[in-house]
Amino acid sequence: MNPRTMTRMRRAAVLTTALVGIIALTGCDPRPFFYFLQPFEPTIPAPGPSLKGKKVVVLTHVTATTQAHFPGLERDLARQFTSNLRKAKKVTVVEPEKVATWIEGHPQWTDPSDAARDFEADFVIFLEIEQFQIQEPGDLNVLQGSAKVHIQAFELAHPKNSKGKELKDQPKESLSKYDDYQETTFPVRGPVPMDSGIGQAAFKNKLLQVVSNECSWHFIEHAQEDVVQDVRFNQR
Repeated sequence: MNPRTMTRMRRAAVLTTALVGIIALTGCDPRPFFYFLQPFEPTIPAPGPSLKGKKVVVLTHVTATTQAHFPGLERDLARQFTSNLRKAKKVTVVEPEKVATWIEGHPQWTDPSDAARDFEADFVIFLEIEQFQIQEPGDLNVLQGSAKVHIQAFELAHPKNSKGKELKDQPKESLSKYDDYQETTFPVRGPVPMDSGIGQAAFKNKLLQVVSNECSWHFIEHAQEDVVQDVRFNQR
């Protein structure tokens, strides 16, 4: 244990002792005090359904206009979003390459649940990029990213009887479990001048990373400091 860690532990012990004394004298409810003494950073819970112990398949779709400006955006989003989901414990996600192969073999698919059935998954998450741009129309002097993604989640599950017990002798049904939008502005602090040395490719990749992160927060918890956007650009 290094000296800095030991110092922090001593300070925490002193603070704890002092607070216990104050609580004993005042008769206050101790729970709010001990919340701030927890050894971990509080996290923001996900609003979407829990994926713990589930197998998940991710489908992405981009409007024709956006796809023309950013080829490969569907697969890039699927890879990054899937990578984020894998950070959650006990969540199995189908490989994006396998999903891409399935899409090529089913070019006319319309029901996301079909992919869940074919992969024997419990959930299918469908991300539809309705907007994705790195510049405002008519403004060629700065880079300002914006995106809008429609997020839907469907669960495949056996129907239940009146007592809530699964009827496993009956086929699974598709149930809509989540429907929301993620709107992203990057950077939130303001546009980046074109003469700053940041190329359009690097800016697009960073915007996609931010969009993927914010979409994943609908299903996995995240730390409060993650909300602060990382504006470091990889120029490679």
